[in-house]
Amino acid sequence: MDYQNSNDRPQRQMFDISSKGITCEECKKPITELPFEPTEREDGGYGKLYCYECNKKRMKDRGPRGNFGGGNRY
Repeated sequence: MDYQNSNDRPQRQMFDISSKGITCEECKKPITELPFEPTEREDGGYGKLYCYECNKKRMKDRGPRGNFGGGNRY
């Protein structure tokens, strides 16, 4: 699964997590790879993780990110 478009950026490293049995928080489909290695919590879970399709939808629904770096000073 390709998480990036054909920009000039290098392709992100993908981590195979199929052996961990993690499912998408939203659609409940198994997640087999992520662009990061999830860290197991003290309770044995991994927190809320989303598959590529559900994460893409969540980012679209969230709207644009704004005002990084120190807030509005003017």
